[in-house]
Amino acid sequence: MGKVTHLIVICYDISGSKLRRKVASFLEDRMVRVQKSVFEARLHLEAANRIFDYLENLIDENDRIRMYVMQKGGLAKCRSSGGTPIPEDGSFWLL
Repeated sequence: MGKVTHLIVICYDISGSKLRRKVASFLEDRMVRVQKSVFEARLHLEAANRIFDYLENLIDENDRIRMYVMQKGGLAKCRSSGGTPIPEDGSFWLL
């Protein structure tokens, strides 16, 4: 059986415009932007931790980054209205 993926949510509060754009661009290449400073993706925990570690080394001491890992029990209780839907679990093929 393959590694388990989780719904990962990363959000930030970064005061500097240049750094904020750099962080947003980095996350846009790896995740789906659901709000200005909130991103989601289905990732293996190891991949999510690599992303977080990279971002943690970029930010200034007054900036904030948070990562939330949604497990199946919590995900079943999540709700969304408007915008991008919460990513579904499962594999798919792009043809």
